[in-house]
Amino acid sequence: MLLLNLQVAEALSRAMPLPLAQEDDPRKEEYLRMLKEKEEIDCIAHKQVRHMLWAALGALSAQSVIFFRLTFWELSWDVMEPIAFFVTSSSLLAGFFFFVLTHRDPSYHDFMDTLFLSKQRKLMKKRNFDMERFKELKAMWCLPSTNEGSHV
Repeated sequence: MLLLNLQVAEALSRAMPLPLAQEDDPRKEEYLRMLKEKEEIDCIAHKQVRHMLWAALGALSAQSVIFFRLTFWELSWDVMEPIAFFVTSSSLLAGFFFFVLTHRDPSYHDFMDTLFLSKQRKLMKKRNFDMERFKELKAMWCLPSTNEGSHV
């Protein structure tokens, strides 16, 4: 029975490693400070992406209203059809360009993730946030890794 308990305890210790640093280690405070700063950066980046997406929705809505006005009041369908065709094909080209640059689908979710990561990197650079140091400190405390990319 004692041997079985020791084997169970040993298996549990391998499955759940203990922190590599002591609880009173000053690096824990540094990690918590960096974690708070990273959460602020993520929040600001998310807000900026939302603003960009709302602006894009407004621009596309305005385009539809303008095309509707031009088609039925100012001009005619014969004039607006080629214009609408080229605007639509330009949108498809923009989606394909996004795919070629990022190797990701031109879907809403992937586009939003790409924008978020771009804003996040710019904010981290602006604030001199050391992501490598943050990862080191997180590994030191054996904290489960979270998805650093997408909080959107």
